[in-house]
Amino acid sequence: MSWLKKVLHFFTPLSSVELPNLFKERVEAVRARNTKGKYVADNPSTPDVNEAYKKVPKKKGRPRKNK
Repeated sequence: MSWLKKVLHFFTPLSSVELPNLFKERVEAVRARNTKGKYVADNPSTPDVNEAYKKVPKKKGRPRKNK
């Protein structure tokens, strides 16, 4: 998010539709693994839930060194 968008979001009120979108950038979907490290398959009997992927927080990158 650019600094201009951050300033605009600070001064404008957020609607209930925009509130969940703030945290969307900080979570990513990763393949789920069992205790042995193998991938977990999706259960076809639950169409509304995807067990093959889990949501984890995004890792922050290391700061770059200035040359």
